Amino acid sequence: MVVYAPGRTSTYPENPPDKGLRYHFLGGADEVGNVGVVLEDPSMNRLLLDYGLAPTKPPRYPHEAPYVTDAIVTHSHIDHLGMVPWLSSNYNTTLHATELTAAISEMMWYDCHKISSIEGYPLPWDKRDIDIALSSWKTHSYNKNWNLGDWNLELHRAGHIPGAAMLHVETPERSVLFSGDFDTRDSQLTVGAKPIKSDVLFIEGTYGGRDHPRQQDEIERFVQRVVEITDRGGTALIPAFANGRTQDIVMLLHKYLPELDVHVDGMGKRVAKLQMEHPEMLRDPSALESAWRWCRRVSSKSDRKKALNADVIVSTSGMLDGGPAIWYLNRLRHDRRNAVIFTGYQAINTGGRKLLEERRVPIFGKITNIELEVDQFSFSTHAGHQEIIDFAEACQAEDVIIYHSDPNTARPALAKSLEANGHRVHLPENGVSKII
Repeated sequence: MVVYAPGRTSTYPENPPDKGLRYHFLGGADEVGNVGVVLEDPSMNRLLLDYGLAPTKPPRYPHEAPYVTDAIVTHSHIDHLGMVPWLSSNYNTTLHATELTAAISEMMWYDCHKISSIEGYPLPWDKRDIDIALSSWKTHSYNKNWNLGDWNLELHRAGHIPGAAMLHVETPERSVLFSGDFDTRDSQLTVGAKPIKSDVLFIEGTYGGRDHPRQQDEIERFVQRVVEITDRGGTALIPAFANGRTQDIVMLLHKYLPELDVHVDGMGKRVAKLQMEHPEMLRDPSALESAWRWCRRVSSKSDRKKALNADVIVSTSGMLDGGPAIWYLNRLRHDRRNAVIFTGYQAINTGGRKLLEERRVPIFGKITNIELEVDQFSFSTHAGHQEIIDFAEACQAEDVIIYHSDPNTARPALAKSLEANGHRVHLPENGVSKII
């Protein structure tokens, strides 16, 4: 058993609530990522939703989880499942998710362990705990219910990435919907989330106060930028997250610029393979398969050198914090015809944020000036402000709990709009129990 050393100690009450439903955030209440929330009723039905860590420098860990027999993992991003191996090792917890989320979890955990070892940050679980977690999965299809005590549970499509799920829980007292990370808009990869009538809605508010640009406008702007770079003889380097974004970008390039020579490197190749093995999780499986046959997958050192002459390179990591993208940037930075295109959020203290703000990036331990053009596009697969408001209204939720949201900007903006629509809004705090 691995000691829970780097995180915050447990603050969870020992006794079940006297009435109602108790929710208790271990992380993710008043912050983005790092999610873990316990739901419990007087009959001692207890469930943990997600158990992640925020991959910042240093990482942020949730509070230590209480004993739980069952946990739901909404999707396979590290800020939602990064602490699950500790959970399985210490409590032998049964893990519930879609089959694709369970399949991708292995590489996400091994990658997390590798990064922790390289960067020297503590991690309260080891590789042996991954094996325990992998044997703890119980997978579920969308719209198929199962029971936990006298609770009825069901997973529904969440959009966001393939395999992502919302959780609907029918208790004897109230019905509850956990959105997880969700998006109501269709993407290249997934079908958007649909509202479900619920008394209580836990909703992620990453983009509270902000609406996304119109999808087609952003796609056209992105395509035009790629054309500008390649027409002048340059290579467009697109750092992309392995799980969702890599595949989305390759599909866009295949659809709109099929004449280009596009090379793909990094962990996104393995994720795409797993996605194609679960076609039921994809909006259009044939579109991903066609795009994947069309692009060139880098699989050797010689392939990597050939990719330097490509029109476009799509590679991890999405925030330039390692992965092959750093190697490519180091080679491409000397030719100002080349350019870097970001399609995702760049967190503080990441290589990507430094490049955007300072035009400097740590490359193999040395701060290096980058004189290339840099652009950023919005291809987020989180619901924007208005989509969140419309979703909550369509769910007819009496109580709305906003989590996974910046407490100073996004959350107040969401709360104001939700209250104006007649919802009772709750603003949770990490480590504090509340009754609904």
